[in-house]
Amino acid sequence: MSIHGIESMEAKRRRGEKSATSEGAIPLEVLDCAFCFDPLTPPVFQCRVGHVICSSCHHKLRKKDNCHVCAITGGYNRCIAFDHILESIKVSCSNSIYGCTVKTHYYQQEEHEKSCPHAPCFCPEPGCGFAGSTTQLQRHLTADHMLPATAFAYGYSFTLHMQEGMRVLHRKEEGGPLFLAKFTLVPPFGNAVSILCIDPHDVTENHRFECDVDFYSRTMGWHQHSNFQIISTNLSNGFPGEEASYTFVVPNISSDPHTTTTRLLIRPPKIACP
Repeated sequence: MSIHGIESMEAKRRRGEKSATSEGAIPLEVLDCAFCFDPLTPPVFQCRVGHVICSSCHHKLRKKDNCHVCAITGGYNRCIAFDHILESIKVSCSNSIYGCTVKTHYYQQEEHEKSCPHAPCFCPEPGCGFAGSTTQLQRHLTADHMLPATAFAYGYSFTLHMQEGMRVLHRKEEGGPLFLAKFTLVPPFGNAVSILCIDPHDVTENHRFECDVDFYSRTMGWHQHSNFQIISTNLSNGFPGEEASYTFVVPNISSDPHTTTTRLLIRPPKIACP
């Protein structure tokens, strides 16, 4: 083998060692579309200057002859090199600190995190920094904060006695959303009841569950029925403000708490038939 061939092989070996051992960092925002600012998804298009946009934004542009950033003429062309960059870079899930080991392409990270099984819920108790799965949160609330708990099955009613404070409501089967019921004395009206669905993938206050409530007093012979939507949240911002989270108010018609009962029926989300 010639000296030139040996030197060429040595150069390739050194480049291989460099790519295998060196680590670099790239700001992820440079992988964002200059039009919608979402992560770029192949195929990528660029103008003559180099401003890049994703394919969906390229299709939406009314005027494709000028760059929407710098207005240079010449339109957009495919950028195969950028496609290769996007396919070569993988990022860790933001829930890696909670045990997720999945790495995805940057443009697929958000979609993965929408259903990541390691997404956390947060403890609503002030000053407590606990975060974990719904099962871990349930154990934390009942063991560390000594909150009472009630197990229930979907479609079957269960009885709660009015008692100021917070109570954990969970399915008899392990897994699935966790519920919290909070009873707050609101003189002179009675007891305000807040019911929340704790779900790691509900960052905003959405409504995924509905609940039927029957209130009755054995001594007064008084009965009331109502139906309402339950707020879903991961408690990342703590327990919602009292007024925002009040689901209903049980009137104070009896001085004996043992004669007042609230019966709840938790129902799963309604599924539309095709």
